[in-house]
Amino acid sequence: MSLLIDIRPAVPADAQALSRLVCDVLQASNLADYGPENIARVASHFSPEGVTAMLQNRLETWVAIHDGRVAGTASLDLSEDGQTAIVKTFFVDAGLQRAGIGSRLFSALSAKATECGADAFTVRSSIAAQQFYENLGFVVVRDHWDGDERTIEMHG
Repeated sequence: MSLLIDIRPAVPADAQALSRLVCDVLQASNLADYGPENIARVASHFSPEGVTAMLQNRLETWVAIHDGRVAGTASLDLSEDGQTAIVKTFFVDAGLQRAGIGSRLFSALSAKATECGADAFTVRSSIAAQQFYENLGFVVVRDHWDGDERTIEMHG
């Protein structure tokens, strides 16, 4: 499926739509792996106010727009030495996954990382997103556990 997608930097006016997207994707794509308590805890960080704060604290956050609505988002930070790009958030509408939106968002991350001089990537992936990152060339480094919540550290 090939979609018309516009990738642009996120702005504070996107906060409500980003909050809704992230919470919907957490429910649709991650609930089975993490359970309702973990999903509720993670979702609590993505209120519109939380998203607005995130936009101010990340190096860059992008949105993917499809049919006039937010269909995906990804954000990036750098390690303290600036050599490693850190994928901080990455969500694509569950109904539009595998349609190229994630690849387009990752291209934006990669271009920004290159512009900033980073030569490697790291991400703490959800279980559901592990295959996506592997398809981009990332390799599993180790599992991280926060209580019963497992994320996968991957490098690319």
